Amino acid sequence: MDERFICDRNLGKLAKWLRILGYDTLFYRGNADRDFLRKADREGRIALTRKRDLERRRHAGRLVVIKADRADAQIGEILEVLALSPDPLRRMSRCLRCNSTLEEVAKEAVEGMVPVYVYENCMQFHRCSLCRGIFWPGTHPRHVEEYLRRRIPSRRP
Repeated sequence: MDERFICDRNLGKLAKWLRILGYDTLFYRGNADRDFLRKADREGRIALTRKRDLERRRHAGRLVVIKADRADAQIGEILEVLALSPDPLRRMSRCLRCNSTLEEVAKEAVEGMVPVYVYENCMQFHRCSLCRGIFWPGTHPRHVEEYLRRRIPSRRP
């Protein structure tokens, strides 16, 4: 899973799902233009965009123009086009907000920082190494698995 991505501002949901799958994925809030492509090149990222006119520009790096409109179809398209097989052990290992890696933290370290019910019922917690957000499994991993199974039958990540 060495692939790293940068998504243009039209692919915010795709960026979130690539992070869920464990891929280092930046969300570029500016226009998908030469600066976008330069950033992708500088950082060794695969540029993902919906702007078809970017295909005509000279670009030394990898560029994928996403044809699908919906996030679930976009995930399937990326997995197919790039022949990716996401590692299930890396799922939910990146912060959905800032893309940084998550670190496991002791339960005691998050007391008073999460809802009481969560603290009493969860045993495992992670913290973002950059934005310091706290994450716990809850029902989210099960919902993610169901979503991926239902929406991407051809390549089950």
